[in-house]
Amino acid sequence: MDPNYLTAQPAELGGAPRPRLLLRDVYSIYTGQFRRWFLITAPTSLLAWVVLLMADRRIRAIYQSIPRGEIQFHWIEIGEASVLRYGSFFISWVLGCFALAAIATAVNRLDVNDNNDVWVRDSYQRARERFGPLLLAACFTFGLFLAGMAVVISVELALLLKVAAARRLQFGYYAGLIGYAIVAGIGSWFGMAIPLLLAENVGVWAALKKSMKLSNGYEGFLFLLVVESLAGSYVAWYAVHYGLSFLFPVQLRYTAWYGWFVYFVSILASAAVQPPMFIGFSLLAGNERKPAASALP
Repeated sequence: MDPNYLTAQPAELGGAPRPRLLLRDVYSIYTGQFRRWFLITAPTSLLAWVVLLMADRRIRAIYQSIPRGEIQFHWIEIGEASVLRYGSFFISWVLGCFALAAIATAVNRLDVNDNNDVWVRDSYQRARERFGPLLLAACFTFGLFLAGMAVVISVELALLLKVAAARRLQFGYYAGLIGYAIVAGIGSWFGMAIPLLLAENVGVWAALKKSMKLSNGYEGFLFLLVVESLAGSYVAWYAVHYGLSFLFPVQLRYTAWYGWFVYFVSILASAAVQPPMFIGFSLLAGNERKPAASALP
């Protein structure tokens, strides 16, 4: 059997699958070709980490350069720090969209060579060809996510005033986590837009509308994928931190290279649990192409 052949391809079957069957297909594809998906998400995750780290270092340097008690007189520096912070978040978001595009290309077999080209098309080829629409879709979804988080933070601040001072920190942490999951779950309704942009010659707004339509009836399925991604990242991160502490002696754990090594492995572990969400978006978007495919002679 061809090693590049996916273990499950519901996009080629007739009829819309039920959420439970679709979830089974997601994990069948994920486990069947784990190495392939990891090689897609690992580079984008590491690059996003580098961007965030560089931005964080620059932001720290900016605030450290402001004399204590004079922050209200340094709006230019504060603006620069804000641009760096949200700019790094946006670049990381775009890199995640590229990972989604690469996985959608493989899951929906968009990289099949029909033109007898002399070179092999990589998983990112379709994303590069549709970079403009992909970037516009990333801008829209990122703005939607920021708006949702702004609402969550406003509600959280209002609730914090009604919580005892001793429990505010704990309440704020869990409330923020739940709010993040809710906003991400709603944002996932647009998760099929990028796979649709790659598979069809449609505009960004048409793809976003189709994505909303496809999410109808699958809201629970999409929310479950988001929760799995969020919980999986946390579990993977802490598993690496605590797991490596048992493998290395105490003397090595206080060296500089050990901290960098743990951080590097943690990023890879988090990247390893991201593909199911992207695979789910890709499969659901692939259902949109089935009626057209069945109509071909």
